[in-house]
Amino acid sequence: MSNVYEVTSLYSIDTEYSADSVEFCPFEQFSQYLACGTYQLSDSDSLAKQVTTTQINEHQEEEFNKIDAPMKRLGRLLLYEINKHDDENKVNLQELQRIETSAILDMKWSHQFINDKIILATANATGIIVLYNLNQDIGRLDLIAKHITNNEDKLCLSLDWSNRIEDARNNKSIVVSQSDGNIVLLSVDNQLGIHETNKWLAHTFEAWVAAFNYWNTNIIYTGGDDCLFKGWDLRQSQSTPLFSSKKHQAGVCSIQSNPHSEYHLVTGSYDERILLWDTRSMKQPIYEHNIGGGVWRLKWHPKKDYLSAACMHNGFHIIEVDGDKTMRTACSFTKHESLAYGIDWNYSDKWKIEKSSYPLLASCSFYDHVVHLW
Repeated sequence: MSNVYEVTSLYSIDTEYSADSVEFCPFEQFSQYLACGTYQLSDSDSLAKQVTTTQINEHQEEEFNKIDAPMKRLGRLLLYEINKHDDENKVNLQELQRIETSAILDMKWSHQFINDKIILATANATGIIVLYNLNQDIGRLDLIAKHITNNEDKLCLSLDWSNRIEDARNNKSIVVSQSDGNIVLLSVDNQLGIHETNKWLAHTFEAWVAAFNYWNTNIIYTGGDDCLFKGWDLRQSQSTPLFSSKKHQAGVCSIQSNPHSEYHLVTGSYDERILLWDTRSMKQPIYEHNIGGGVWRLKWHPKKDYLSAACMHNGFHIIEVDGDKTMRTACSFTKHESLAYGIDWNYSDKWKIEKSSYPLLASCSFYDHVVHLW
């Protein structure tokens, strides 16, 4: 840990509502756009304003994870644009749009154009998946379609697109995990209509995350509050998973297939560990990295084998992955004063500052409702 260096903030912006998800547009020519999703309990506005680092306690943290609370969950979808100053070492964010919505738990951009459109999908607290088109001419998001995944207002907790890599560009599917343990598979047609193609109960408690194997989109991975990490083959019955692993000792919150390395996969958990897997043999992970703080989100670098990690109680980190040999925390960002929930890499080098080894990153945190660029 002695070689880990601390990163400083380049810019920060107040999101007003508690921030839990940030996503850069993945197309290099539109890499200036950043979307942020927020979550606010309707009768806790005053709480969000009062909470400081020293005031956060277990009860307040539970407000985010409480699934059956009767309080209304509000949210906003915020669209920002990066501006770079004449001084090459300064950037800022300009808010272009805010959309009032139900609380947003997760969101992802499609990594391929769909009908020549740039599409953002959001998962919200009323069980609805919403698609927006980025109108880059005027810098705004236009509502395209909505799909209700359940009639019981169960929360959609995560989503993932199947088309991360070029070989899967014609497969336009979204997998959604829900608070009742169900997994929902949706297909998106060329006219951007949404159709439910599969649904099954994967976990006995909250299904915190679901993700595609980007190299074989017939395979889906899920993680739940039951501490289980599971794999599923869509060509077979979902009555039995391909595998069910309990190598994590707490809820599994994050899963991402490596878009640069066909057989590598990472998982993150409340148990504060990141596990690196070889998908050809899922009996046990090939490496374990204790990062601390509870691993809520993991994102692979757009081009290299680096990971960014949002670690709830322990800030944000960049981890260098050396094939299937080692994982090493290279740098940390600890300027947030609250729960570290959202992180993403920018997809262009043009926003780099000085001679940094890494592209620009955005991160967001909950009770202090802030987005940082670093």
